[in-house]
Formats: sequence, structure tokens, C-alpha cells
Amino acid sequence: MASMKRGRVAEATSRRALLAAPAALWAGLACRRPSPRPGGSPPPRWRPILVATDGLEVPAPPAPGSPDERQDLADLVARQESRTAAEVAATRTWSQGACVRWNEIARELVARHRVDVVRASRYYALLGVAQYDAVVAAWRQKLRHQHPAPQRLSSQLRPLEPGDDLSYPCQHATVAAASAAVLGYLIAGERERLERAALDHARSRLTVGTSTRRDVEAGQGLGRAVGTAVVEHARSDGADAVWSGAPPGGPGCWKASSGRAALCPAWGQVRPWLMKSGAQFRASPPPAWDSPEFRRALAEVRHLSDTRTTEQARIAALWADGAGSYAPAGRWNKIAADLIREGGLPEPRAARTFALLNMALMDAGIACWDSKFHYWVLRPYQADPAIITPVGRPEFPSYTSAHAAFSAAGAGVLGHVFPEEARRLDAKADEASMSRVYGGIHYRFDAEAGAAQGRRVAALARERSMMDGAS
Repeated sequence: MASMKRGRVAEATSRRALLAAPAALWAGLACRRPSPRPGGSPPPRWRPILVATDGLEVPAPPAPGSPDERQDLADLVARQESRTAAEVAATRTWSQGACVRWNEIARELVARHRVDVVRASRYYALLGVAQYDAVVAAWRQKLRHQHPAPQRLSSQLRPLEPGDDLSYPCQHATVAAASAAVLGYLIAGERERLERAALDHARSRLTVGTSTRRDVEAGQGLGRAVGTAVVEHARSDGADAVWSGAPPGGPGCWKASSGRAALCPAWGQVRPWLMKSGAQFRASPPPAWDSPEFRRALAEVRHLSDTRTTEQARIAALWADGAGSYAPAGRWNKIAADLIREGGLPEPRAARTFALLNMALMDAGIACWDSKFHYWVLRPYQADPAIITPVGRPEFPSYTSAHAAFSAAGAGVLGHVFPEEARRLDAKADEASMSRVYGGIHYRFDAEAGAAQGRRVAALARERSMMDGAS
């Protein structure tokens, strides 16, 4: 009890001392404010993807040396003096990076809710676009208001980590609010928990000491506005369209398992981010089901099934990413998150990486599904029931391979952002593509055509990156 009382006395003393600082001191601080160094911030020319961030405004921050600014600093100093070890520990999960942590949350949700392969790619894309536009919006306001971070205004503050030189609005709070809005729309049952997480994330910046209450509140309002705009886009992207066609009959055509329906046969008509339409990169016709080329491809899958090595089985299982996982697109997001952390990318660059990656991944899925339900090619194990499939049997046609399309797109984008990793990433994509042939799920021509689609989508993402003002 005595220690708690001493803590409250120290907190009150610190607050009074800062608020009672003579006017001359505050005038001196205002005069000595160094020119802000945006560091990793996007220059004003960075262009948003979806949200007209020029039209998003936040209220002006407190004037330099004003009572409001002094109060904000006093509150942070008091919080600094009273923060507990548990509070400090709680900040660490958010300090790895706002976009990285919320991407991780999205992957956890995709796995927990068993989101299917194409819808998962949409979840990551909407989140990535919201995060990028939120960061661009936050930095446009930071550069407009030029309000220095609290640690640059008070020598009494000792932040737990480096922060942006410009603190208004709080970038972390902006990303948190936008992310929670989008994910809460996508998985309504998680909305309350996500909103609590966003609040915890925003408050963590107060504990860390890099943002004031006003910084955080401005960021929250800005992030909610961005999230709302992205949700409105999502409501009309065609992802909820109901397919009204009929499967073709006859030999060589894929058929759903008894009592089950095909997965998202209308997904090829979903609005893409980079392509003009889902049919833009429609694959060339596959080999006719009764042709020598088809028979050779089928014979290869049967041979692999009969002679599958331990290493081939390992690769097939490694890249399976079926129901209950974070899906193939999530695997490439995990790869991206690791590269972002290892490379120490600043938040704007991290947001841009996730946005480019996930627009490409979603478009690769759309292109793949357009081909799948245009050609309706039967799976190898349907053509030869003796083929063993240790990694599951997808409820959609074979041609082209989604794993190959997603992986080629992911490697193509990440290899552009991290050129020193390009060869390693391409090797991963090749392995992911072949994993489905090893698993008896695809013919080699499925994999080759899917990879070609993914590479073409990745090229569009690279082209966009050259024109977004950030290069």
C-alpha cells in the first residue's frame, strides 16, 4: 500500500511540475523544435489504392506550448512513472509492427474459422489495402500538421521504443482501427473482440510513450474512416454472387463429390484489383482428356502416387494449407511478414508490401477460378481411382492449379520488394507448385498453367508499384 501511495504521489508531482513549467521554458521549447524528420514516412506523392485520402481530415493538434499540449505531455509523463511490468509486456505484441501484427491476427482468424482458399485471399487483400490507405492517410495528416512527437517536446519522457518524429495522428492507432473495421465486417462474430484489440493496440502507444491521447484519438477516427470506405468497396465486389449455371456433363469433366457443391464457381467474376477482369489471363485450353498428352500427364501422377518418396510426401504435406490452416495466400503473407521483420521495413513500406502482395494473390485466385470453371477439367484421381491423395481432395476442377497461381504471384511480388530473396522465393513457388502433383491433386500442366497466371498477375503488381509514387 505504501508503494502504491508513493507511486500516486510521484505521478501527481510529475504532472504538476510539467504543467507548472514557466512560460519561458515552453517558449524555448517551441523555438527549439527541430525540423521533423519523416524517416520512413511516405512522401506526399504516395497514392492510395482505394480511399481518397485527400478528403480525410483530422482536427488540428494542440498549438505549440499551449495548455492542451502541456496537459498531454503531463499525462504521458505520469503514465510513464506509473506503468507496470505487465503493461509494458502487453505492448510488445504490437511493437513488432502494426501491419505485421494485424496480418497475423487475420491469419489466425482464417485458420480458426476455416475460411476457404479464395475467400481467404480476399480477406488478406481487403486488409492489406485498408492498412496501406490508412498509413498513407496518416502520413498525409502528419506532414500537413507537422506536430512533433512527445519525446521531442519533453526531456522527461523516456519512450520504450523509437517512434515517428511526427506523432499526430498516431499511425499505429490508424492501422488498428482500419484493420479492425475490415476484419470485423468479414467475420462479424469476431467484431467485438477485434474492436477491443484495436483499443488495446492504440493504448499501447500511450504506455510506450510515443503518442499522446490526442494523437491516438485522431488516428482512431482516421482509421475508422478508411476502414468504412474499404468495407463499402467490399460490399459490391461480387464475392457474394450466386452461380446459376449447370456443370457440363460428359467424359473428362470434373464432378463434385456426392452431396457436396463446387467451391465458389462464380469467383472468376469477382472484381479484381489489378486485372481488367478474371478472364484477362485465362489459360489456354488444356490437353483433351483422351489425347496422348493427357494420358502422359495422368501416367506421371499415377507413377508418383505409386512411388512417392518420403521427401515428396513431406513437400506435399508442407504446402497443403487446407481447411483449418491460414490457406495458401496466408502462407505467402507469413513469408512476407518474416521478410518485413528481418529487413526492418518501416511501417509505410510494410503496408505497401502487404497491399501489393495481397492484391496480386487475390487476382491470381480470380484468374485461376475463371479457368477452372471455364474448362471443368477432372482431377487425376477421378481419371484414375488408383491414385492416392494424402493431402485431401478439393471440391473444384483441376485446371489450373491454385497453389501454383498463388505461389508464383507471391514470389513475383515479394521478389520485387526483396530482390536479394528473389531466387529463394522462386524456388519456394516451384516447390509449392509441384507439391500438388506429388500429392496426386494436379497434373503437371495444371501447375505450369497456374504458375504462368500467377507470374502475369505479379507483373501487373510490379507495374503498379512503379506508378504509386513510392519507388
